[in-house]
Amino acid sequence: MDEEQLVAKKEVLQLTGISYGQLYRWKRKGLIPEAWFVRRATFTGQETFFPREKILERIERIKEMKDTHPLDDLADVITQQVNAKLQVSLERIRRLKGVDASVLEACDIDAAPKKTLSIQDALCVGAVSRLKSSARPEELDLVQRTLRARVDGPLLERIPVDRLDLQLLRKRISGGGISAEVSLVIIAPPDSVFDPDVVTVGRVDLRDLLERIKLDVAARSAEPGAGRRASEEES
Repeated sequence: MDEEQLVAKKEVLQLTGISYGQLYRWKRKGLIPEAWFVRRATFTGQETFFPREKILERIERIKEMKDTHPLDDLADVITQQVNAKLQVSLERIRRLKGVDASVLEACDIDAAPKKTLSIQDALCVGAVSRLKSSARPEELDLVQRTLRARVDGPLLERIPVDRLDLQLLRKRISGGGISAEVSLVIIAPPDSVFDPDVVTVGRVDLRDLLERIKLDVAARSAEPGAGRRASEEES
């Protein structure tokens, strides 16, 4: 959390136009994770802060969907297990921040004939879009290969429970007059500890990313004609 830009609760309410009561009701429903409520000491006493990008995006998504989905249904969407065969709308994945043609190319996705993506492809697009500004092309390739090789049913079930991050690491190794930098991708809890020579290039909160994808799937299922489109895409 320390690496993320934080925003004060008062500013969140001002920016989103929601009330204190709504914020905490959505928290009780499980729509906003407990871990996002960060208590910090300030000159006026203890105040609550949030990871800025995550909280603003989540609130806007809830506001968009609450008229067509009861809050309990939205909470069920976020907490339900994800099937490894889940298909995700490419159109909606394109709306994630930072997703462009270069991200699809890095994930080896040919957008022309595709209407839906596998859950592994969707996670790849989301992760690469967050890491592309700091990662090298070969590191982005390592990210997408790791997600495709390791994100299966059991790991998908662990992501919401264990709060797993995808972390891109670098380590310089020297010996015998030779020095080389090695890149690593791991999927592990955010508080994992590495040796002091390891540098964290970037990290992606997979639970947050998976929740965004699930909300996109739910939003799409509520659109007029969604069932007919799904049948067309499967045919």
